[in-house]
Amino acid sequence: MVSFSFKQRRFETLHTPALQWPTDRFKYVGYDPPASTGFNLEESTKGEEENAAKPFELDPYGCHSEILQNKRKGRNPFHRTAPYQLSCPEMKDLLSHCGPELISKDMVPWSGLQ
Repeated sequence: MVSFSFKQRRFETLHTPALQWPTDRFKYVGYDPPASTGFNLEESTKGEEENAAKPFELDPYGCHSEILQNKRKGRNPFHRTAPYQLSCPEMKDLLSHCGPELISKDMVPWSGLQ
């Protein structure tokens, strides 16, 4: 996966385990824009911890945290949803799981990956 470097901890230690994805099959490549663009890594890292990592630590699937629910609503102003549960029924259990406990490994389609 390629994304900003300040998101790496969240993806490696929170999202990957929440998906029960094998850690040896996950590779994160962090990239940051140059400071000349106005990008501030220190400020971005602080915002990441407060507004994403901490809420996901308590709510791995983003179902119960007000901050995560509001972020999701803000990214979907027209309330559209893709029919993933119909187009990929193997993902139904994962897509409907809200925790806060992690989904069982035998309920994800990649459970056979080791």
